[in-house]
Amino acid sequence: METIITLYHAFLEMNITTLSDPKVLWTLYGMLFVILLLENGVLPAAFLPGDSLLFLTGVLISLDVFHFGLINVVLIVGAALGTWLGYVQGRWLGNTKVVKNWMAHLPQKYHDRAEWLFHKYGLQALFIGRFIAFVRTVMPIMAGLSGLQSKRFHIYNWVSATLWIFLIVTLGYLFGLSPIFKAYEKQFMTFFMLIPVFLLVLGLVASIWVVVKRQLSKRKSKTLDVQDNHKEEKKEINR
Repeated sequence: METIITLYHAFLEMNITTLSDPKVLWTLYGMLFVILLLENGVLPAAFLPGDSLLFLTGVLISLDVFHFGLINVVLIVGAALGTWLGYVQGRWLGNTKVVKNWMAHLPQKYHDRAEWLFHKYGLQALFIGRFIAFVRTVMPIMAGLSGLQSKRFHIYNWVSATLWIFLIVTLGYLFGLSPIFKAYEKQFMTFFMLIPVFLLVLGLVASIWVVVKRQLSKRKSKTLDVQDNHKEEKKEINR
């Protein structure tokens, strides 16, 4: 917990020396690994801000916080393992109550988008889906549910994870080297750090709203069923 607080203050103060300290740096590596793992493979964690964190990571590479090659490897492994975890959920746990409940809590538009991409492009949809929040979490579950061969899935999974992470991290890195970033470094870093927090809060609120809306819909449905039963009973009595 103390390390997390240290990281928090280092970000607020833009203390690059502290962020580069091995004592806290490996915790940062681990946190990013876990976030990518969860965001790519566990539906309740689909709201985590994967894309914005990748861009921020690239900017931090330009500030000599991370090693370009090492952080890319860590993030690629985290994303690929997360997607494989999603595939396993679909392959072996797709019919369980837990996974069905997770799928039901996701907004319908993401189901529709993922299903359309998957049926049109097959496993190639993993390349497109990687760049779409929520869809990249649903896609591997759909691949597992369809019973696709594990070997083909792994190839597309690792290649798509590599392209997604390398592209966005590199964009962040190049932006961090640009003159405009150098001129307004503190303002940009404050903005980049606020984006993941904003998206995280927005995702949480949206997830809670979906759950509440679903519960209200169930109650309304039950109420209508009760009313229909009463009407039927009255009809039977009148007869």
